Amino acid sequence: MHVYSVTPESASQQREFEQDYLSRLREAGAACERAGWSGILVPHNLHEVDPWLIAGQLGAATDTLVPLIAVQPSSLPPHTAAAMAAAYATLYGRPLHFNLVAGARDDELRRTGDQLGHDERYERMREYGLVLRALLRGEEVDTEGRFYSYRKFRLEPRPEVLSQCKLFVAGSSPASIGVARDIADVVVTHPARYPEWEETFLKPLLAGGYTGELGIRIGIVAGSAREDAWATARERFPETWQGRQETLLKTVSQNSWSRQLAVDAVAEAAEEKEPAADAEPDVYWLGAFRSGQASAPFLVGSHEDVGSRLAEYLRAGVRHVLLNGSYEDDHEDINRALLAARRSAGS
Repeated sequence: MHVYSVTPESASQQREFEQDYLSRLREAGAACERAGWSGILVPHNLHEVDPWLIAGQLGAATDTLVPLIAVQPSSLPPHTAAAMAAAYATLYGRPLHFNLVAGARDDELRRTGDQLGHDERYERMREYGLVLRALLRGEEVDTEGRFYSYRKFRLEPRPEVLSQCKLFVAGSSPASIGVARDIADVVVTHPARYPEWEETFLKPLLAGGYTGELGIRIGIVAGSAREDAWATARERFPETWQGRQETLLKTVSQNSWSRQLAVDAVAEAAEEKEPAADAEPDVYWLGAFRSGQASAPFLVGSHEDVGSRLAEYLRAGVRHVLLNGSYEDDHEDINRALLAARRSAGS
């Protein structure tokens, strides 16, 4: 199982930071290595530091960590992304991975003039991924597509380590599943509860001919005692009026996973208002998503609770776990939950 953390926020409306961002970034990368994790997700959006500059700092501060860089095709042509990967490999002697995203925030798409519809953005991603993969493999690209055209173009210089770069495709809509089948080494989703995830995502994906690897984006708050984990989760992600309003707006988002998580989060909130007298809280929790401070579901509970639930996804073939943020103090508890998951899954 490959585990990826995520880079810290450069600024936050909810928290004040004692250290400067560069110090926090370098420490986050070093902490991931100490935890034994494979890599770190570097997001891309309009309110964060450029991901390629961040990747360079991570390469300088770590020995083996692999950045998983979010790339939106609208922001960077594939030959430039390949050239940046080649530069990183030349400097640090290791690959990086690409998390190809079509764009989840409607406001950012409008502000950058990206007027393509949902399915068209995935068609562009298909072309993007095919060109990028060819360049990373050292192939000559000669193609006339709808979105990209190249004439006998080859990436030079091209360090051999680039053949180890992986393409991650994030999404859960029919359009994203079709693109994942064609270009993804790893397909990533923000999973629903396991039975729903298996029925609405995994089965259609495999029925469509996908043969690559599987990943999920999820948060983990675990502890020796279930009650302590829940107290931490609710303190860290308090519900606010603004968070609830943002969740309601996401119920009509173009983005499939964001829309479905928002719908489920609203339904979960209604259920939590009238719990059964003897009901234990479900390990799968959308309260962090509802707070507006997280973009993925969380698993909350004891190490065994979280491990048992996570094991369901591992038994289905998930080998990449992208964590939706964590504090360094959480790493030991997360690793204990991950170990419980591997034991439960028999892997």
